[in-house]
Formats: sequence, C-alpha cells, structure tokens
Amino acid sequence: MSFKLFIYYCALCGGWAAFVAWVLLWAVGVVRIDSPFLKTPLIAGFLGLLVAAAVGALDAKLNAVGFQRFLRVGVCMGVGFAGGMFGGLIGEGLHQIPGVGEYLLLIGWILVGVAIGASIGVFDLLRAVTGGQDIRTALKKMLNGVYGGFLGGFIGGLFFGLLAFVHLTTYLPNAGLTIGLVILGLCIGLLIGLAQVVLKEAWLKVEAGFRAGREIMLTKDETTIGRAESCDLGLFGDNSIERLHARIERKNNQYVLADVETAGGTFLNDKPVRKSTPLRDGDVIRLGNSVLRFGERAKR
Repeated sequence: MSFKLFIYYCALCGGWAAFVAWVLLWAVGVVRIDSPFLKTPLIAGFLGLLVAAAVGALDAKLNAVGFQRFLRVGVCMGVGFAGGMFGGLIGEGLHQIPGVGEYLLLIGWILVGVAIGASIGVFDLLRAVTGGQDIRTALKKMLNGVYGGFLGGFIGGLFFGLLAFVHLTTYLPNAGLTIGLVILGLCIGLLIGLAQVVLKEAWLKVEAGFRAGREIMLTKDETTIGRAESCDLGLFGDNSIERLHARIERKNNQYVLADVETAGGTFLNDKPVRKSTPLRDGDVIRLGNSVLRFGERAKR
C-alpha cells in the first residue's frame, strides 16, 4: 500500500479498535465497576490492547511475512495492554488530586499513546538484541512510534477531557465514553502512522510492475526482494524475477544493493549490479519487468 493509505488505515483501524474496546468493556461489565482505580486502568488497558493490535497488524503487513506477523501483533498487544494499564493507573491517581485532577488525567492518556506507539518497534528491537544486530534502526522505529503516540494521546486526551468539561459523560455516560475512546484511538493511530511515514529513513516505491504505487519502509538491516511470499517486497507474476532476487542491506549507516547471482540480473540506474553497491536517494532499481525507486532522507 502507499504511505498515504497506511496513514489513513492507521487512523481508521485505531478508531474502530477503540470502538471494539468499548463494546468489550460494556459486555464484560467493566464500565459498571464502581472503583475508579480498577475501572480506569482496565478501560485504558483494553484500549491499549486493541489499538496496538490494529496498528501493529498494519505494520506487520508491511514489514513481515508468514507467522512472524502473528508474533509481531502478539508483542504489540502485550505491550499495549501493559502500558495501557499503567497509564490508566497513573492517570486515575492524578485525577484524584483536588482542583487539578481533571487536567492531569491527560497525562494518563499520553502514557497510553506512548505505550501503543512503542509497541510497534518492540519486536524489531528484541530481534536485533537477541540476534546481536545493530539496534539503531529498530530503536529509531520505536522512537518514531513513541513520538506519534505521545502526540496522539495528547490530542485525543484533550478531546476526551473536553467531553467531560461539557458534562457529556455525565448526561450520556455510555455515549460520552464511546466517543471519547474512539477519538483517542483515531488520534493515536493517525499520529503513529504519520510519524512513521514523516520520520522514515529510507523506503522503496514500486514505479512499474506488480502493484505499482506500493511503498515500503526499510526498517530492517536486510530487506529481501523477489517472487517468493517470504520476501519483504514480493514481486509476483513475473517469471523473470527469481524467488529471491536481490537484497538491500544496511551497512555502516549506508544502504547497499546486492544481486543474488540471478540469471536475469539486477540493474541500478540501468547498470548491472555485480557486487554490493551503495544506494543514493532517487536511484532506480530494475528487476525483470519491475522498476523500484529508492528514497532516503538526507543525512545531517
């Protein structure tokens, strides 16, 4: 999918996930719990669980294949739920402070957004650490999610507080909570997706071939390209492309392109790739009938 669609779907899935969270909260009776120190953390935990699952599933669709997608979503759910519970508990504790509690509750929603944003990079960070790889790319991905989650929690929390200010949660408690959670989920999903795209370091865009217009972020030390479903960028339906055709690797803070000794070859700016070759912003990569363009943010 394109990056614009990714941002749109992050917002859409965040809002719907928050609505599903409210349905589950109502179905299991959490909304009818009297103790705020139990009720608020559970509400925030369910919100974190499902919004992290939704945004994590979109990220997994772009950056993982096979069973690894389920592992990524599972990690996102765990981090989102734990972070949501923690944020809800902190927020409710601050909420009890006389005079300023209504305003300090916002901090709890910010923490929930931060946990959801961080969740999409935790799997990559764990894999880099356990595999002895460079953690900088994974850490940057997680931090980008944190930035987006922080802003999403802040903006969504402001709307949530506004609903309480106009007493909507008093006169229409169920509707007020529903609207507040959906706005929170939508804002968190939107800002996480936006931060991932705006702050991305490197990416590929399919300009011709299978599903032209598709874009993927390069968030791993090695990105595989080929006809196999296990490849990070799958180029299907073209028999001139091998199952594993080429790799883009990050080495010494630079991206390089390597052909996997294929019969048809890989071409960079119309020149055959004989060995690992550094990539620059705007470079054109051709494999079979597919044309890709490499993009990279300018380094300071």
